[in-house]
Amino acid sequence: MAKDDSQYSLYGKENSKTPIWFAVIFDFWKTRTLKRLSMSVIFVGIYTFLCDYAENEIFHIDFKPPPTIYSLLGIVLGLLLVFRTNTAYDRWWSGRILLSTLSNNGRNFAIKLHSILPIDDILNRTFFAKMISNHAFAMKENLRGGVKIEELQSVEEGDLDKLKRVYHIPNEITSLLCKRLNKLYKEGVITDVQALDMFKYIDIATEVVGSCERIRTSPVPFSYSIHLKKFIFFFTLILPFGFIHDLGYWSVIVIMLIFYALVGLEAIGEEIEDPFGQDENDLPIDGVCKSIRNSVNALLLPK
Repeated sequence: MAKDDSQYSLYGKENSKTPIWFAVIFDFWKTRTLKRLSMSVIFVGIYTFLCDYAENEIFHIDFKPPPTIYSLLGIVLGLLLVFRTNTAYDRWWSGRILLSTLSNNGRNFAIKLHSILPIDDILNRTFFAKMISNHAFAMKENLRGGVKIEELQSVEEGDLDKLKRVYHIPNEITSLLCKRLNKLYKEGVITDVQALDMFKYIDIATEVVGSCERIRTSPVPFSYSIHLKKFIFFFTLILPFGFIHDLGYWSVIVIMLIFYALVGLEAIGEEIEDPFGQDENDLPIDGVCKSIRNSVNALLLPK
């Protein structure tokens, strides 16, 4: 679903100056990331408690690794997490730019058509209004594994049934747009210069689909993700021994917070590296598609 922009603001709705920053902090336990990691965080807390109890109450040993070990491992882990987070955010931001390009391209295409097509040409205006928005909705669901035909608008009887049998529906829709533009050119409704200008918008729409599919089908290499998980796991195994001598059983809380911070960053990177899904932090692609449909309809369809 489209996300309400107000939820990302540090202030209340309607530009209220009442800060809600602390409310966000105190509600952190409701976040999806914490819910996903809650069992792992609890396990790390139990592990730290057992290490503390075994060392002080059973074996009575004084095992404390040199601080330089934690410093060096922390630097390496920090570099890995920075690379992981930056790579995932770059994919998220690239997706956002592509959605903006799709939205602007659809509106510009509709504006040009509105200025060219006669106001009483209801047939062509309806065709382009529905097909431009259909292309956005088809791309959205194609990135999620399969187009929902019920989200598309029918232009003539049986056209949606034909789309069900097509392998790549967004490409088929752009093909139908090209055919209709070519038909208008042959009928003399649009000039050769105008036709070239119109086809430019179709090229951009196709490039957006291809770029989004590149992001969707080219995730961060699995071996890199596994390597980072293993590194965090082994780092967590030795982490309690650097704290239990100074903090005692308070080290349980400290280690749990450190683990949550490290694994939380890795989990967020995992979530946003595919920005076209329906997770909490994914792009508001549903809202963008609805905005394109509303804008195009307002321009091309009669009031």
